Formats: sequence, structure tokens, C-alpha cells
Amino acid sequence: MTPEPTTAALCTAPGRGGIAVITLTGPQTEEILTAIFTPISDRKTAPDNALQLGHITDDRTGTSLDKVIVCRTPRGVEINIHGGPHIARRTLELLSDLGAQPRNCDADPDRSLDPAHEQWNNPSIGAELLEALPRARSMLAAAALSGQWSGGLSELAACQSPQADQLRAAADGLRDIDKLLDPVEVVLAGPPNAGKSTLTNALVGREVSIVHETAGTTRDWVREPAVINGVPIWLTDTAGLWDAPKGIDSEAVQRARKCAAEADIVILLDPDGDAAEPDWLGPNHDHSEVLFVTTKCDELTGDAPGQHMEISAMTGRGLEELKSAIAAAAGLDDFDPKTSRAFTARQASILLRAADAVDACDPDAAQDALDELLRGPIGGSSAPDATAG
Repeated sequence: MTPEPTTAALCTAPGRGGIAVITLTGPQTEEILTAIFTPISDRKTAPDNALQLGHITDDRTGTSLDKVIVCRTPRGVEINIHGGPHIARRTLELLSDLGAQPRNCDADPDRSLDPAHEQWNNPSIGAELLEALPRARSMLAAAALSGQWSGGLSELAACQSPQADQLRAAADGLRDIDKLLDPVEVVLAGPPNAGKSTLTNALVGREVSIVHETAGTTRDWVREPAVINGVPIWLTDTAGLWDAPKGIDSEAVQRARKCAAEADIVILLDPDGDAAEPDWLGPNHDHSEVLFVTTKCDELTGDAPGQHMEISAMTGRGLEELKSAIAAAAGLDDFDPKTSRAFTARQASILLRAADAVDACDPDAAQDALDELLRGPIGGSSAPDATAG
């Protein structure tokens, strides 16, 4: 008889996170765990369901790889590590070197998720959902993806007689999903001491840029993720724009201009309210992608020019209006997560094929395409493709 193997599996989502959980099960569990785990207390083992703090030792360097919490259960051992991808990968490598076989946690019948929704026979969409969900950076993005599995796209594909325009609209929806999974770039630009760093901190929700009354405090760009009205974005704070002499200040200005010129949305800040779109932004931008903002309105009296929004990052004045403007510039201000949308290139391609079949009065071909959408092989990577549809 073939002996039962000892297996190791990462049972939390891949990517960055607060913690990651690795399970170790099988006859060699204690032997392998003892080889890499050094408890902080003198007690080498602990009873079931008791937590034990210690270190995982990297045999390549002989140093501690991570401080971990180990829990022994009737099924095996759970190793709770910090959630960085490198730590998880290296811990699994150590376990594998000692004889543990890597295993997909979803392969465990007690942990697996049936990708077919109970209302629809849609395992292909379910599998693509599970693959795409780790890329969701906001609740809105997660709702848009899961909504296609529980309704939306699945409901459209299960419909007996969908219209061609419905199918094409769902294929075109890939562009909106792509913006949620691959966030747009938003850059703050303006003269020194215009309040860019203060506004960055207010929009991100924590202090990521140094704020000081001395002009020129920010010398290089700072890029951080943020969620604006449910829409994930990359927000970049830049150095102040001015006629700097050659040297470090001039280089900082050039880098700021480059960031702005390559952005999807540029927010031009000016405390005086007279900023105009500069020539160096280039021909790729139009006015729908440039937002003009008058800052420090807690210190001003009177109204800013009509095209300018008035804000105060210190008091919060105008911030909600600015957030709405950012979401609108991204094309996601009225995004409904329940609307039928493709979220992979495979789905968009099949929807367009089904639409063509409907236009050609070939219901059998249309039905075959939609059956493939719900239950066909997904093959390869299902990452969204912005050019599809």
C-alpha cells in the first residue's frame, strides 16, 4: 500500500495580506514542524487547539524567517505567518524540502467551493470569479465580480432569448471591470505649498506625505493606493511646479510633470484659483481628465472661478465633491455592480460571438456560445483584457 503523504497547503488567498495560514497534515507533520519551528517557550508541543508562539528558521541563513503562531488541531497543524508573498513562498519551500507535498487547499473536499451557483449551472464563471477576486481592491469591485456569478452575466447567459445589444453591452462592460481591477492613475500637480500633500493624506485616509509650511518639502513623487467612492485608484503626490534652476529642484519638477503627463486623471491645484491647463500635459489629455481645484478655501473669501472646485483638506470642505468628480472622470460615477458585465477576455469574446449569432438569426449557435460561457473550458489566464469587446 502507498503510504499516506504529508502535505502542505496555503489556505488563504495569494498576494499581500495581514496573515497567511499554511496547513501541514500527514504522518510526518510533527517531524517536519520540529525541524523548522522553534517555540519561544520551553514547551516543545502543545495540546490541540492551543496557540504556540515561535519562529520559523530558514535553513539557508540559519536565521528566523518569521515569527509565527502554530496551532495543532485533530486534522493537523496550522501555521499562521505574516501575509507577505515572499514569507509564504519561502515557508512552503522549507516544508517541501523536508518532505511535505504541496497541495491546493481547494482540493480538500471539506474546503472546496462548488463554482456553480445554485440558481445557475455556471462553473466556468465561478472558477473565473475565484481567480479574479484577489485582485479586487474595494467592496465595489468585489460586488461587481461576485454579482456576475450570482446574477448579472450568469443570468444573461441563462436567458432563453437575449438580445444582441444586451450581449454586446455586457462585453463592453469589461472596460469598466478592468478599471476596478487595474486602478486608474490620479496625479496631484500644482505650485509649491498648494496643499497637494495635505490633500493626498485626506484622500488616502492616512498620513503618507510629509506636510510642512515650508514650500518644496515634497521633492519626489509619492504613490499610494486609495479608494474613492468605492473606486480604487493610484494616487500620486508630486513636487511643486515652478521655474526651478538646474539641479535637484529642476529634476523634481521634471519628474512631477512626467507623472502628470502619463496619468489618467490630473488634479491641478492652486490656492489662488487661477490654474489653467499647462502645455506640458501634452495632447493625450482632454478637459474631462483634468480637474481644476482651488485649495485652502478655509483661508479664502469669495468664490473661485466657475470651472474650479473649492476645497479645504484641513476642514473637509469640498472633499466629497472632489471625490465624486474623480469617480466621474474615471467613468465609474454611476457604476452599478449588478449590471451584466464580462470580467474576463474569454467572456467578452464569447458574448460578441453570441451577439453575432443572434444578428444572423442562428439561435442554435447563440445558445452554444452561451453554454460555453457558463460551462466551457476557461483555459489559460482569465485576466481582463482592456482591448477585448
